[in-house]
Amino acid sequence: MTESTNADDVVYSDIEFRRYRRHRAERLLRSGVGFLLAYALAWSTVALLRGDWPTLVLQGVSIGGMAWVCFCLSRGRLGLAGHSYFCLVIPVVVGLVVLEGVSGPFSSMSHYHLLPLTVGAYLLFFEHSARGRRAYVGICLAVFVTVELGLVTLPPYGLPYDLAGQRNGRWLLFFANFASLMLVARRFVTDFAEAEKQLAAANVRLEQLLENMLPPTVCQRLRREGHTFADAFGACSVLFADIVGYTSLSESVPNVVNLLDAIFSRFDDLTGQSGLEKIKTIGDAYMVAAGIPEPRADHAAAAAELALRMQTAIRDFPGLDIRIGISSGAVVAGVIGKKRYIYDLWGDTVNTAARMESQGLSGQIQISEATRALLPPEFVCEDRGEIQIKGKGPMRVFLLKGRAVGNGQA
Repeated sequence: MTESTNADDVVYSDIEFRRYRRHRAERLLRSGVGFLLAYALAWSTVALLRGDWPTLVLQGVSIGGMAWVCFCLSRGRLGLAGHSYFCLVIPVVVGLVVLEGVSGPFSSMSHYHLLPLTVGAYLLFFEHSARGRRAYVGICLAVFVTVELGLVTLPPYGLPYDLAGQRNGRWLLFFANFASLMLVARRFVTDFAEAEKQLAAANVRLEQLLENMLPPTVCQRLRREGHTFADAFGACSVLFADIVGYTSLSESVPNVVNLLDAIFSRFDDLTGQSGLEKIKTIGDAYMVAAGIPEPRADHAAAAAELALRMQTAIRDFPGLDIRIGISSGAVVAGVIGKKRYIYDLWGDTVNTAARMESQGLSGQIQISEATRALLPPEFVCEDRGEIQIKGKGPMRVFLLKGRAVGNGQA
């Protein structure tokens, strides 16, 4: 069980949850042992006082069986203890019926006092296989149908009790069994409520994890529609950033993955503060989109502002620099495939932004002409002229230098 800073926010891992269920099963099984032991001791006392030796022997077997179950529990053999318990309950019930006898059709209806004990035992059996539960229910139904409908006629094999004693004893047993059944059921309700609480907390964690992987609106759409999708966006900006010097630095600096994690965590914070969407990381490259999945008119300015802030942030990591590329235009964005969902982008704008970064200059922010046309005047850009872009031919590009001094130099 993992505890966060909030003591009420408790989430079970798969292994811990199994341990929790095992502990719950042990508690319920110990309760069942206690109830059956009390039941057997009470009957044994009455049988001893009346000289009813067959009943006393049967209850002795029951007590011995409970001792065996306790021994199995003490050894941690929960499965053997559970099966031993249920293999004992049914013979004891059948033995009591045989000792009391079935005198004829519909004349043994007073055996209802055995029902709570059997139902309680079934509740304890919920941790085992579905086949075991079906077999247990089937045997119990067969016993009760046989007895209550009087399909067989048996004389009592135990010491006969007078009718008043039988009636009073059965009422006492019924209420005792019913009380034990209510206690077991209450524990079930409490345990299930606790399980629901833990599962709800786990679901919240899973939702948070999913929303860290996908945009919130995309998560909602996936839950609502239940299938993958892709949408066209006519106006957005795509930013690629690559850490210059990281490859050579990784050969000499220990724990280089921690360094990359620190850099990307800083970029994640800046991206979140800017209201933009991180798409993915590719090695030591970082991809961000502005204007998707929620359209915004200032997508180019927002991407440019983020680039300037990232350029400033990388200075906190000596020996490293950053190369950034931005392009604006139409893209297709969505979630496709069957496994390992990722919200991704496709289109010429994405390819151009990647080329702006890969064929840019170290420490510089290179933007396409389309992005430059969308930027407000306060962004200072330097015309780099036409350069040969791989797979695109000659393209006019610009270097984003910052903001004008009157608007606060970036």
